[in-house]
Amino acid sequence: MKDGVVLFYCKDGILYPVALTEEQNSMLQFTAKLFEPLQVVNKPQGNAINLTKKREGK
Repeated sequence: MKDGVVLFYCKDGILYPVALTEEQNSMLQFTAKLFEPLQVVNKPQGNAINLTKKREGK
């Protein structure tokens, strides 16, 4: 998984990752570049995993 912006949804104080299509992810990455440089807060949330690949059985 390469570095980039990800999208989370917050419900009742719990963060949930948002699954995006490749096209949606491309648009998110493009939009994020408009706000460069992004300030990254040094509070890691954990390791990233690709949930869509697990769902597709890959």
